[in-house]
Amino acid sequence: MSMLSDLRRLLSYEMTLAEWFGTAVLLLAPYGAIGLVFAVLRPDFVTAVDGLVKVPVFVGTVLFWPLLLFADVCPP
Repeated sequence: MSMLSDLRRLLSYEMTLAEWFGTAVLLLAPYGAIGLVFAVLRPDFVTAVDGLVKVPVFVGTVLFWPLLLFADVCPP
């Protein structure tokens, strides 16, 4: 088999909605777990705000942990 026919066979594979959902969960679970650990171990971002703003800041910390890990944007 040639490389082109292998590529065609791979690209013609059809996935069900459940398979897409399962693949997304398998790929996003480690990202979310690392983000949750990061948000718990680095509470600087959440403690810098008050009230109901803490919820979106916590969610943002979980979602954007790679950016927060490498950019020095911690509040004083």
